[in-house]
Amino acid sequence: MTKQNERSDRATYGSKRKLRNYLLDVGLQLRYTAFIIAVAVLLTGVLGYKVYQATQESSRIVMMTVQADPVAGAELLAQFRANDRIVLYGMAGFGVVLVLSIAVAGIWLTHKVAGPLHNIATTCARIRDDHLPPVLRQLRRGDELQSFHAQFAEMYAALRTRAVADIATLDKAIAAIEVQPTRSPELDLALAELREQRTRKQLSLEPYQ
Repeated sequence: MTKQNERSDRATYGSKRKLRNYLLDVGLQLRYTAFIIAVAVLLTGVLGYKVYQATQESSRIVMMTVQADPVAGAELLAQFRANDRIVLYGMAGFGVVLVLSIAVAGIWLTHKVAGPLHNIATTCARIRDDHLPPVLRQLRRGDELQSFHAQFAEMYAALRTRAVADIATLDKAIAAIEVQPTRSPELDLALAELREQRTRKQLSLEPYQ
């Protein structure tokens, strides 16, 4: 593979990855973006219909002029039709630009909500798997749900504090059993289970790999 092809592949992969980073929740983001586009198209259609009505009124006036003065009316009619095409192309171009602009803006704006939700969902999955790394990923400046994420971070910190307290309690229980001069098989089994539980708790607080 040539260097040019490698650069092209890297550029393509990078663009796809950037787009995927913005579309963290495809269903949510595209649904709301489509709704905004639908509203914009509806309003543009209403505006276009009003322009069409005005054009029809102008056509009526031009036809009256043609009947009164065929020579001047023909020139006016040709100019009017040329202006009609300009208006038509302008409206079509405006509609395309409007839809594309709203699509980009919609994805960008919804990303500021989908990003925090994705962050919180990832953390919830780690909590479900009994993993509480010391560093909780923070939101970026400009992201939405800042207040909600702050409360979520407080809950996360409380869970870690509780896990640390559990480890301290397990350490005391293990130490109390280990100092016993004689232990029954049942007590040895309980000690092994406590040590295993303590190890799991400690591993859950380690940084995420």
